Amino acid sequence: MLDVLTYGEVLWDMIEGKAHIGGAPFNLAAHAVKCGLRAATVSSVGDDDLGRAALGEMDRLSVERRWTLIDREHPTGTVTVSLTGGQPSYVIHEGVAWDFIRLSRDALLELVAARPRAICFGSLAQRGEVSRETFRMVVRALPEAIRFYDVNLRQKFWDRDTVASGLEIATLVKVNDEEARTLGQLLFGCRSTPGGFCHAALSAFPGILAVVVTCGGNGCTVCQRGSDPVECPGIPVQVADAVGAGDAFSAAFLAEWLKGEGAVTAAQAGNRRGAWVASRFGAVPDES
Repeated sequence: MLDVLTYGEVLWDMIEGKAHIGGAPFNLAAHAVKCGLRAATVSSVGDDDLGRAALGEMDRLSVERRWTLIDREHPTGTVTVSLTGGQPSYVIHEGVAWDFIRLSRDALLELVAARPRAICFGSLAQRGEVSRETFRMVVRALPEAIRFYDVNLRQKFWDRDTVASGLEIATLVKVNDEEARTLGQLLFGCRSTPGGFCHAALSAFPGILAVVVTCGGNGCTVCQRGSDPVECPGIPVQVADAVGAGDAFSAAFLAEWLKGEGAVTAAQAGNRRGAWVASRFGAVPDES
């Protein structure tokens, strides 16, 4: 049985001229493994040096890659990352392999047989029609899985309908504070505090059990259905770069949730792992 299945982009972050393996779904899966879970990623890489290197990194980090396919028509995805005070900004290149994720019927049946306990997804990998339709097929095939939605608004690659459709199927939702403000206005017609966003999302989407709004070094606000919002303080660290810190948070949160812990305990674990990653370079730093 798989614990965690992530769906979407496997790519290379180009930071100050150096390539770092990345993509939120891959990062989350790699950190889930480090948290003691068995994880796999549904994605696609190009038939090129970067693609082969990505598959090698998946093997090195023990992320199951049988559902990460090789696309012979499109290149492996890359992102140009700029850092200002350790905080990243991105240029996400288009027309790449993970925009064209396809699964055969046999691959889908193998995925169903693996019985993942949770499927993790965002909005970015749904920017292309092919990958969006494959995602919908995977979700339909796994009706019992927990659905962890890390919204991840990136550049122009999202719209109201895509975000709302994810909230409609989600069990657990994570956004950062900027995304909470944006979506509070867009979806609920108001400027929203983190706690207000949690309340509005839980009220509007009955399938959601918990919402977390992360606030960088200030920690997060978390609300489980039936409970008031709780502020979980951040952990002070010297930031090296924040790339992947949110994905590390998600993995640690989900690891605790799958153990049966509540949202607050899970969020505290997420804060600890996210802070540790932010204090080091790269999205999936070595544990040493």
